[in-house]
Amino acid sequence: MLHRIAVLADIHGNLSALNAVLADAQQQAVTDYWFLGDLFLPGPGAEQLYATLAAVKPAVWLQGNWEQGINAVVAGKGRIDDSSQVYFARLTEYLVQHLSPEHFQTVMQRPIATTVTVNGLMISLSHNQPERSTGHDLYPAAEQANFDHLAGNADVAVYGHTHQQIMRVSDKGQLIVNPGATGQPYSPYKKFMADQRAHYAILTIDDAGRITVEFRKVEYDIDQELRLAQQQELPYYELYEHLRRTGSTITHDQALLTKVNAEHGYQTDVREFFGW
Repeated sequence: MLHRIAVLADIHGNLSALNAVLADAQQQAVTDYWFLGDLFLPGPGAEQLYATLAAVKPAVWLQGNWEQGINAVVAGKGRIDDSSQVYFARLTEYLVQHLSPEHFQTVMQRPIATTVTVNGLMISLSHNQPERSTGHDLYPAAEQANFDHLAGNADVAVYGHTHQQIMRVSDKGQLIVNPGATGQPYSPYKKFMADQRAHYAILTIDDAGRITVEFRKVEYDIDQELRLAQQQELPYYELYEHLRRTGSTITHDQALLTKVNAEHGYQTDVREFFGW
């Protein structure tokens, strides 16, 4: 059977981008869907976002480092004196209030890696490395040995996390693919930062196990996404608007986050909600 697999990663709460990608994938006559983790935050998507992804019945659904971070916050782990952690925790509070407990637990129980075989091709899928969801070791300019480790014994390795579309090979010639970020594309090169089209990739695998990779970039209505964020009263709305307009993140901007947290009382919110 011919498989045309839509591979998505790093939606990050962006329902508008997800809807655009799924519409495009349907037009491309895909037969399967795989999701590589980081479904929520910093965007407003929660219950409806979960339902939208679940509706296409992904054969692979992983969790990423943001899901693991969310779970850690809910478990009471965090420092109230760290502005970045307060930012993450206040967004987690928002998510917990807008996502059903059942779906929250379902997402948090997903693995960070798996292996599937399609028409004789063994394919490893992970958010980052198979044994951990975080780290910078698979960014495009990282050492070849890191990608060789990712590939392991698989014929093809597919991963997310870096928010950049990548195709390369291991030292053994195994194919390595990153579909980019559906909800939060990134580039360190400033001329590409303004291109905020939603990313995904289509893997076509024929009966003989031959694979073709197609990277897709899909336009979506950023203004609509921002209206949704306002309607949902998303915390840090101004920072989310900046992210959507520019592609520039502020997750680790301690000075800015300290200022915003103080202005909106987010530190108090987190202390009261999570007991930090």
